[in-house]
Amino acid sequence: MAGTSFVAQHHGAGEEDMVGEAAGQTLFIMVVLSVGLGILGFLLTDSIVHWMGASKQLIPLASIFMKTIFISIPFTFGFMVYSSILRGYGDTVTPMKLSLYSVMANMALDPILIFGFLGFPKLGVFGAALATFIARGIFTIYAFYLLLSGKNGLKISRKNLIPKWKRLFPIIKIGLPLGSSQSGQALGFVVMTAIITSFGNYTLAAFGIGNRIISLATMFSMGITAASAAIVGQNLGAHKIDRAEKTLKETLLLNTLTMIGISSVMIIFRDPLMRIFITNPNVVKQGTHLMIIIAFFMPFFSIMQSFMAAFNGSGHTMASMWLMISRLWFMRIPLIFLLGWTFKLGSDGIWWAMGLSNVGAALMAFLLYLPGKWKVPKAMFKRT
Repeated sequence: MAGTSFVAQHHGAGEEDMVGEAAGQTLFIMVVLSVGLGILGFLLTDSIVHWMGASKQLIPLASIFMKTIFISIPFTFGFMVYSSILRGYGDTVTPMKLSLYSVMANMALDPILIFGFLGFPKLGVFGAALATFIARGIFTIYAFYLLLSGKNGLKISRKNLIPKWKRLFPIIKIGLPLGSSQSGQALGFVVMTAIITSFGNYTLAAFGIGNRIISLATMFSMGITAASAAIVGQNLGAHKIDRAEKTLKETLLLNTLTMIGISSVMIIFRDPLMRIFITNPNVVKQGTHLMIIIAFFMPFFSIMQSFMAAFNGSGHTMASMWLMISRLWFMRIPLIFLLGWTFKLGSDGIWWAMGLSNVGAALMAFLLYLPGKWKVPKAMFKRT
């Protein structure tokens, strides 16, 4: 996100030399962080799997899968940074195409490596992880080639990849809050999953499947807000505050109306959607309750995301950090304890907690927007 902000604001200001600097330094940080986190995750995998309460039968399968995915983290991070840089530059099509090709390659490799087709050995769960590793690796390397060759219009020279503290520090300052909040959110979901496990296997299965459906339903909103962040950043870099405000308003309107439509579809087709993934009546029943409750609150999620696009695009990432952490740790998890256990609503208490936390986050986002501090761009290098 820091890469998006810096690239967008300098591109909006017409400072193309600084665009290359921002992209190169962001990539350098990505390499250091991803390698470090990949090694750390690989070493801690067994402990993580044990802590999450995996059964003895599941532990070896989960461990080999997670270790392989941790090894592929540099590719995962690399493609994310590539997409963010291109997005800030105004090109959302190329990352989309490469991402689609990567997914297609993953889908093609999965049955071959999992079941041992075409003469390959049958690798099972490890094959699934290996397919992801190969697909991500190939297209991330190609993405880096595009950046270094300038075939996307944005070119990074080798000197841009040489670390410079005066450039690294501003990127870290903008990116660290979001990185911390993402890590905090990921940890929060681990804790949340552990809590949900105590409500029984049916509830855990309903949450897992329902959450996948919700993630698919919110993808359009996430795409709109990602594009909005880049447009806000470009306009603020060009000192066109009125256009940045207009972008936010149109993002709010488009996101909210679209999410109302998607939520309506989820409510109407909740039962068939659940039965695509599972037919167990107990899981389907809890899953349909989840979708009914969450669907009513999904427009509030899109409202929060719209405001976050403005905060991130302008470089005011501390606001986004507090939003993301507060929604999960200070709203959702406490509400799960309150509604699920104290008021004894069971699994419905979990779904209500998820929905109400989106309302609280949307209100908090609006309150952070009102002072107008986001209109002052923060993600631009000082020339020396």
